[in-house]
Amino acid sequence: MKSIQRKKDTWKKINKVILRVDSIDLSYEKNTIILFDCGFENISKGRCKLTIKEKEKTSKDNLFIHNDKALMEVNVHYNISDLDKLLKFFSYKRNLIRKIKISLTISDSLMVNYIGDLYVKDKTDIRIESIGWDIPIL
Repeated sequence: MKSIQRKKDTWKKINKVILRVDSIDLSYEKNTIILFDCGFENISKGRCKLTIKEKEKTSKDNLFIHNDKALMEVNVHYNISDLDKLLKFFSYKRNLIRKIKISLTISDSLMVNYIGDLYVKDKTDIRIESIGWDIPIL
């Protein structure tokens, strides 16, 4: 029993958050907004709301972690041509079994234990350095 408790208290740093897309919604009024409801691949609990909007001069890609609920909010900004390309890729998706995965490389590390519990002390806002997409087609 002691070794299990020791492992549970062992924390490691991660610089990448991997999201599994559960649903995608499109909002189109003045601008196109893509809304994702996601789960995590490398964090055991919680959910993530990812919003992709058109890029403006002052827009920054960021990940916000709440400390009072198991929720992350991610804001990503693309220019209109990249946004159109992304929508086109989603239209190619034919594989209904495999889910879309998104890898977010972040500027600061997050702490998780060996079972994937995320350590959150305060509300945290982290800059996203890069975004990778895995969209299964076949």
